[in-house]
Amino acid sequence: MVNTERDPFLVVLSGPGGVGKGTLAKELVERDEELILSQSWTTRPRRNDENPEAYKFVSHEEFLQHRENNGFIEWNEFLGEFYGTPVPDDSISQDILLEIDVAGGRQILEKHSETVLIFLDAPDVSEQRRRLVERGDDAIQIEQRIEEGDRERKDAESLGYFKVVNNDLNQAVEQIQEIIADKRSS
Repeated sequence: MVNTERDPFLVVLSGPGGVGKGTLAKELVERDEELILSQSWTTRPRRNDENPEAYKFVSHEEFLQHRENNGFIEWNEFLGEFYGTPVPDDSISQDILLEIDVAGGRQILEKHSETVLIFLDAPDVSEQRRRLVERGDDAIQIEQRIEEGDRERKDAESLGYFKVVNNDLNQAVEQIQEIIADKRSS
């Protein structure tokens, strides 16, 4: 049953590349009818193993035009590609899950102080590296994502993100469900 008694809130799911954000986000929305996944826009190409609904894949020109029209609540550039979260539709009554980076989480928090911030991480950097190799990232991208992950970990800690380690998918999903349930009951 969809919420009708409280205002919906935003849940930001951030973390370095290769920690399983997409898989975990999909599981969360499948298990929780009060949670929907915001479809971020990106200019990067779709990976072969990626859910085609995970992003709206657009040209640089289309992205920049939407940005100029104030169509994003947050946006960022990473490795030469743009990523952005469209402004949510006011008629949505469910909580909204945003799969975005920590810089985007900071932008969201500045506009929506009630946002729940969750940082998903791999058990260690060697596991993160293994996952990036497995999904087909090239060596340069892997090193860039590892370096960016180090920065994001520090920034997430300073912003007060909840930290969840994705060593086991079900355990990570359950931890995040508890965080969301606590927010709903407060």
